[in-house]
Order: sequence, then C-alpha cells, then structure tokens
Amino acid sequence: MKQALLPLLLCISFTQTFGQSDINGLIVVGNTTRSYIIHLPGGYSDQQKLPLVFIFHGGGGNAKQMQRYMGMDPITDKEQFITVYPQGINKQWNDGREFDQKIASNDDLLFINQLLDTLIKNYAINTKRVFSTGISNGGFFSIFLSYKMSQRLLAVAPVCASIPKKIYDEFYPSDPVSLLLISGTSDPLVPFNGGNIGNALTGSRGACTSADETITRYISVDKTNKNAVTTNIPNTNKTDGCTAIQYEYNSGQSGSRVVFIKIINGGHTLPGGAQYLPKLVVGRVCRDFDANLTIWQFFSSCPDRL
Repeated sequence: MKQALLPLLLCISFTQTFGQSDINGLIVVGNTTRSYIIHLPGGYSDQQKLPLVFIFHGGGGNAKQMQRYMGMDPITDKEQFITVYPQGINKQWNDGREFDQKIASNDDLLFINQLLDTLIKNYAINTKRVFSTGISNGGFFSIFLSYKMSQRLLAVAPVCASIPKKIYDEFYPSDPVSLLLISGTSDPLVPFNGGNIGNALTGSRGACTSADETITRYISVDKTNKNAVTTNIPNTNKTDGCTAIQYEYNSGQSGSRVVFIKIINGGHTLPGGAQYLPKLVVGRVCRDFDANLTIWQFFSSCPDRL
C-alpha cells in the first residue's frame, strides 16, 4: 500500500533539535488522502523518545479547532510529549455507533493505525506510551480505539462519551487499557444514563450506554478493584453551578486503572474549557478544574504495561 506523503520537513535527518512547532501532515489511506496536525514540544530531539497523545475533535469540528479548544499544547511544551490532531472525513469519526452509513463506511481505524506507524517511523515516540482523548464524537472514537487498538494504546480519556450501545455486548478489549471518563450528569446531547444521542437540532446520533455501564465494563476488562476510592474535587468556582466527584478503581491487570469524574450538573462541555455554545444548547461548563491538565496527569501517571 502506498505510504504517506509527508511534508518535506519529515525528510530532514532528526539529529537536530526543534523549537515548538506545528506540522500539517498528509497520509494516503487506501485511495483517500487524510490530514492531521502534529505539535512538537520545544526542544524536541530524536535523542529522546516521547509519549504521544492523539486528540480527536467532536462531530462537526476539525483538527485546528480542537487544537485551540483543548489547550493541550502549552502542557505539551512544559511536560515534553507530542500531540497529534487527526482530521475526520466530513468532520466525523466512525466510532462504532453506525447511525449513518456514510460515516460507517469510513475506515478511520485503518487511518489511525497507519498514522501511528508513520509517526513512529518519522519521530522519536515511546511506543509504550501512546494515549487517546477527545470530546463527544472524539470521545466515542477514543473508546472505540481502546477496543480495536488495545495492544497499542496504554490509556484513553474520553469526555462526554460512553460505550456505544451497538457494540456494548462485544466490547471486550484484548489488552487492559486504563480509562479516565469525564461525564456531566446534565449533558443534553449524550445522556448520562444512556439512551438516544442528540436532540431535535442535531437529529438522531445513535445510542449510548450509561456512564456507569461504561465504567463497569472497563473495571471488568481491566480487572481492577471493584470498590472505588472516592474524592470530592474542591468546588473552587461557586458560580458555575457544578460540582465534581472522582471515583478511582486501582490495581488492575498490568497496572491499569479506571477513573471516573462525574460532573454534577455538567453539560456537553470540557471542564475548564470555553462555553462554546449557549448553556441552553450544551449545558454548563465546570470551572473547578482544567480537564486538559487532569487528562495529562492521568496519562503520565499510568505505568508502562507489564
């Protein structure tokens, strides 16, 4: 199969050190040219292999918007890891819901597998520390990848997503994958207790399981403790109408663990992120913590798989 056509920069010998940089990449998957953005931290050198974090946009979004919205790159530059923002075909990911045949026909799994191979070939990446996160459609896709690419991903951190109802019965990843799930109890688009996704404005977007069902399945797969260590996240912002509770299930197989952050009254939003649409449409933003930093702290704390 024809390999990716990457920018000329990728052909430069990686004996030099790079400053902070964004590189727009292209890769040919089958007969389709796919795109992505890769952010290298300041001081990047091929002499040190770094963790890699995939960050997936939501439905209707794009890679550049997600890069700005997630706000992960300043953390990348400080903590020294690589971020990648792939672009979905027609701004969508085939995440296992299969509610639209046009989306279901896209082989996004092949795209990400091939993209990961290409990135490993051209950059200094620690293949034991590859992670995925995203919001909404990007969160569902991260969950889907933890199922289909469990041998290549150490952990995932979906926001505003759960296991799609359509694949729940078969959802048993072959390898343990640590999970950080962030969900709002008042999400108007992805129901916290499971059910139909979307609203009258977006139309039907398939169906999902509940946040609790998702956590239960990952606990089963990872073989973690069934009793949670519960922590109330400090309510540092009294005006956002939200509070947050963290449930942590430890001692899983190969060092895996499951963490669930429940945002009481939280909406279809990224904690600490922008109120990108009115509350009437997407609900409240929790201001008690920054999800991007929490996600990286979770990823960085995951031990290498044994």
